[in-house]
Amino acid sequence: MFSKFFKKKAEPVRVLEHPKDLKKGDMLQMIDSFALPPQLKGQTLHLIDVNTYQYEYETEYEYVLKGDTGGSIFLVVENNDGEEFANFSIKIQRSEVEALFDLDQFAEIFDSDDLVTIKRINDVDGFERWTTTSYVQESHPSTGYYYEEDYRGRTVPKDVEDGGEPVECINLSSPDDNFSVNIEVWDDGETDISLTLTRPLSDIVDLFPGN
Repeated sequence: MFSKFFKKKAEPVRVLEHPKDLKKGDMLQMIDSFALPPQLKGQTLHLIDVNTYQYEYETEYEYVLKGDTGGSIFLVVENNDGEEFANFSIKIQRSEVEALFDLDQFAEIFDSDDLVTIKRINDVDGFERWTTTSYVQESHPSTGYYYEEDYRGRTVPKDVEDGGEPVECINLSSPDDNFSVNIEVWDDGETDISLTLTRPLSDIVDLFPGN
């Protein structure tokens, strides 16, 4: 008789209405479209981490995702004049950069004072629908701080003494803005290169809370 007085209340079910609501352990479902690469097409992706980038004029949150095809996929939600887009990225190795691009031309990104244009020399297996024929450097490098921590809803620190790692960012985009090459140069000289695909946010067709 007394047990009904001491029953725990059921936890309210979380309702996810936007990718920005995702927490570690949650999932998102991608549209089954031939416009997407295999790593995204019809995939259910699990959120394993959220990182933070702090730039001079904006804060950017990076959602680290895993799917059935292996490897990490990085998502950044971009707001462009009131319209939101999903930027999906994968990191590539030096050998893959060399297979996709002419290395002498690619080196001009770091060596030239001018904004650089690069062209893809091969459409490499495994990167279908991740690349396009040419990219133009948007601007000179910008500097920010990277935090391996989720600062959504909190004030982001603004210097290395608070755990931030300095990073210099260089972006090159296709003329239609659907594809990008993103370069991050870290304080120790290490360089990360990513291929980015920009898609309508509606390509994320469903969101699921984790257990």
